[in-house]
Amino acid sequence: MNKIRTVFKFEVIRQLKKPTFWISLLLFPLGIAAVLGLSAMNSGGIEDTISNIDFSNKKVGITDDANLLSDEVLASTGIEFTKVKTEEAGRDMVKNNDLDLYYYVSEDFVESHKVKIYDRAADTGLFNFYSIPFANLLKLNVYQKLSPEEIVLVENTVDYETVDLDADGAQVSVMGQAIVPIAILGIFYILICVFGNRLTMALVEEKENRISEMILTSVSAKNLVIGKILSLITLGFIQIVVFVIPIIAAVIIYRDSPMVAPYLAIIDLDPIRVIGNILLLLMSYFMFAGACMMVGSLMPTARDASQYIGIVMMGVVMPLFFMNNFMTGDANLVTYILSYFPLSSPIALMMRNAFGNLPAYELLIGIIELGVASAFVMRLTVKSFQKNAINFSVVKPHFGPRKAWKK
Repeated sequence: MNKIRTVFKFEVIRQLKKPTFWISLLLFPLGIAAVLGLSAMNSGGIEDTISNIDFSNKKVGITDDANLLSDEVLASTGIEFTKVKTEEAGRDMVKNNDLDLYYYVSEDFVESHKVKIYDRAADTGLFNFYSIPFANLLKLNVYQKLSPEEIVLVENTVDYETVDLDADGAQVSVMGQAIVPIAILGIFYILICVFGNRLTMALVEEKENRISEMILTSVSAKNLVIGKILSLITLGFIQIVVFVIPIIAAVIIYRDSPMVAPYLAIIDLDPIRVIGNILLLLMSYFMFAGACMMVGSLMPTARDASQYIGIVMMGVVMPLFFMNNFMTGDANLVTYILSYFPLSSPIALMMRNAFGNLPAYELLIGIIELGVASAFVMRLTVKSFQKNAINFSVVKPHFGPRKAWKK
């Protein structure tokens, strides 16, 4: 234990003293915030562009061969439509700058459902939103013929209130119970994305610098591997704490904001789900760290290791490609396979637990499975590093009766 503590302390202090560690630590949340901010600005910009389309200074023409729109409907828009007899005439008027915009509704609109829009490319750019005002015009024309009850059905503005009951008949919030477990799943995803490469490089750097044989003269491979894994796990959680604290602070400060208050109001903590996902997170990250370091122990250089770590990452994130299977109430064959395949089980089990689709006995089985897998991967990593610490070529593992590693 003293050797493990020594390795752990050395690795943690060495990383904390590096300016690059703190730069990357701070840049990550700032980068996430910048991306979210730009995304929000972009979404708002598109919505503003659509809602602020101004026709007051535009010359708009229309040919309604299907007789869809009455003069009253056209007049109600406040736009002065110029009626054009033929499509060719309308196209020529746009070409000659007599019109800025021209709509052509063909006689077979009921069958074809097509409306042609002629405009000048210089006025629209890559995206054309002129179909939206015309669609609203068609809706206005139809709504004049519908009753208020029919409009509600067409617009799908029915306000449904769903009341979910648990096995005891008590009212629960399915979405509210899923928020915190999903946040824990998000923490695990951030950890593997940010620290996956660092975990792989933990053993490669000693081999690449040709100092692994000197290290093993004072520390056993087992103590070195366990110490490094514990130190990197600790550094990972330090980064998560630095990332989460500003978010929690912002939520507390703006708890009455319309963007925050509705989500806080529906949070419903389920201790079993929260504790279950925390245990799954710890076991999963330990197993993932061992798998990454095992890849590093087999590779002679960082470049070689980076080529194979993608396989581990693909296995871990595979359940995200089958999200729909986990959101349904009943588990299926794909769900069970992903839940009990060691690499994919972390995210699969955490998603099922968050969505309330993981029975207690399966949660217990999953935690035990990940614990056993972590111990097994750790043992393989130690054995691999013992045999390949001073081997500087790519190693092929041999699982035959001799239990040896061969080149």
